[in-house]
Amino acid sequence: MTRSSRDYTAYGLRVRSALALPFLPVPPAGEADVTIRLGPTPQALSAPAEKRMLKALGNGSLWEVARDAMLLNIEGLARYLVTDGRDITIQLHGGSDHDVSLLLTGTVLTALLQQRGLVTFHASAIATETGAVLFMGPSGGGKSSLLAALIERGFIMLSDDVTAVEVGAAEKPRGLPAFPCTRLWADALDALEWKDRPQEHVREGVEKYLVPVERFHPTPLPLRAVYTLTSENRQDVRIEQVPAAQVFRWLYKRTYRKRLLHGMGQQATHFRTLTAIVQGVPVFRVIRPRNPFLLDALADRIKAHLREEPPFVREDATAGQAESAAIAGG
Repeated sequence: MTRSSRDYTAYGLRVRSALALPFLPVPPAGEADVTIRLGPTPQALSAPAEKRMLKALGNGSLWEVARDAMLLNIEGLARYLVTDGRDITIQLHGGSDHDVSLLLTGTVLTALLQQRGLVTFHASAIATETGAVLFMGPSGGGKSSLLAALIERGFIMLSDDVTAVEVGAAEKPRGLPAFPCTRLWADALDALEWKDRPQEHVREGVEKYLVPVERFHPTPLPLRAVYTLTSENRQDVRIEQVPAAQVFRWLYKRTYRKRLLHGMGQQATHFRTLTAIVQGVPVFRVIRPRNPFLLDALADRIKAHLREEPPFVREDATAGQAESAAIAGG
């Protein structure tokens, strides 16, 4: 049976999809930047630069990447082929449309963005009057919960979990809008009192939910600041500026799917983007108590920090250039 295609938008791209993507907004009429179709895909790439198992998606989940293609196979669900930054082909093998579409927004869409010359970070982001503010951290580090808590305090969402950054001709990095949904665990919904909001399971058997967000900024913004989230055995929340000589290392660590990026031969793009942030954007380390989380205290402290006058003092970035070159060369 032939399926009719519908248009959506994500990361500033118009996506024409044969698969329903109800969590993405519908744009005005226009030409598609990306096409998602259902059809046959190869079982493997002919000459992959790298392969990697994805344990979080279950046994048998594997991606492999070449310079112009990424193939992701998820056992019992679907196989995704991403090519040229424009095309995604999905071969179904057991997964529901709901589960197959939700998994598009992680590794699959990340590969497409990277093929288009963007760098992706494991980060959520808000929009402020002076630009985008990113919150980087590992899985389970509280990025999405913090984003939701800041939305409750009047801020506007730019992205959740995966944030794409582009660098323009003037070497100025910009954060791109993802789509107006956040992913929250059940305990975060309780803490935020968001249980009554519309939501759906991210995956069967997992107590994580996709929750639509009304306050969303739909256009790119220059990067104003980056916060990297960490935890320690302490009782309060502390914020300190990361020395310029260490910034590149922090950004490199929080690059999302950097093995994909490098497998596609995008090392130069990666280096250029991280260097642009090092040279023009202040980066802060947020240290919160490991247990309990203290979400309200964390959100209140960051809100106060964002409103300090002057908001930030940028160190001389020349100290970070040698570190950047050393990590890139290694």
